[in-house]
Amino acid sequence: MDFGLLITGVIVGFLVAFPVGPVAILCLQRTLFDGRLVGYSTGLGAAVADTVFGALAIFSVSAVQSFLLDHRLVIQFLGGFVLIGLGLRTLLLRNKRKANNAISTASVDHETLLHAFGSAFAVTIVNPITVLAFISLFAAIRVSDPGHGLFDEWTVIFGVFVGATGWWFLLTSVASVLRQKFTDNGMRWMNATSGIAIMGFGIFALLTLAWH
Repeated sequence: MDFGLLITGVIVGFLVAFPVGPVAILCLQRTLFDGRLVGYSTGLGAAVADTVFGALAIFSVSAVQSFLLDHRLVIQFLGGFVLIGLGLRTLLLRNKRKANNAISTASVDHETLLHAFGSAFAVTIVNPITVLAFISLFAAIRVSDPGHGLFDEWTVIFGVFVGATGWWFLLTSVASVLRQKFTDNGMRWMNATSGIAIMGFGIFALLTLAWH
């Protein structure tokens, strides 16, 4: 295994996942309310979606890339409504957070974890511009040059997954440490702010479409 390519993939995955967006807000809100396990599941969903985009970029799957970019406006339209619905659901959430992480982890069911994973994956995958980010980064560091073999390409893709997952693990761990410092009133404000922010991303996406 070429560890240089692995580290490159890790850095690219971390950089693509790093920008603050709706999934980051979701990850923070769910960690604060439901504990680390739900936060990790949310981050993992986003990391898998980023890895899919990274694979499309490095394998130069032109047909899929063209489809995503040609239908970017439709995908952005649907994504805007997904974000608005998710933000509204978050805004209206009334469930109480658990007293500590141990209780929270014990009470989380598979359906909750799958929902956390699936919703984060969906929110990330409806942003096809991520493919362009990967293409630009891979081109800049010459990872997608023809000289690299299939094993090298999969090494980079694995690195992307590790890097993206590392960012979400870090964000969730920090939020988990901070959750004990929030009062119930603070949590209500956090919940409302998260919902409004996520809805804001969706409204912005729709307004951008209307502007164009």
